[in-house]
Amino acid sequence: MYRETLALRNQVLKASAGKPFLTKSAVEEKHDIHLVVKKEDRVVGTLLLHPCDSNCIQIKQVALSPDFQGQGLGKKLIVYAEQVARNLNYATIFLTGRKQAWGFYEKLGYGSLTEAYQEDELLLKVFKKSMLDIRHFTNQRELKTNG
Repeated sequence: MYRETLALRNQVLKASAGKPFLTKSAVEEKHDIHLVVKKEDRVVGTLLLHPCDSNCIQIKQVALSPDFQGQGLGKKLIVYAEQVARNLNYATIFLTGRKQAWGFYEKLGYGSLTEAYQEDELLLKVFKKSMLDIRHFTNQRELKTNG
């Protein structure tokens, strides 16, 4: 299955960025959490969760097959990655997004940390989201104010 994720990342990410294709497992990914979406017995989505320190985790290498874009799978994959991060007690999650995905990440509650910057052929921004959210409240009444 890892080879399938490499092929998808090459197709979706590396080719469009003009970067060399991945041909084998990257050593720096050894301790990352690899998430995969399978549909019709094939890998159609993938991302990596890369622990930065005990409080922060990074979403990397988000790739969704063009054949399955626009079906909500990307959102489900990100939301699932956030659940995994919460369950592992990470307080903050961040990612670097390409220009075409900025609106997508903003709709999911990510705030921009940086101004846009150019890397090779890509226009990028770094986004951040706090995992310390309303999950600590047990019911809706606790969220109401007194005035």
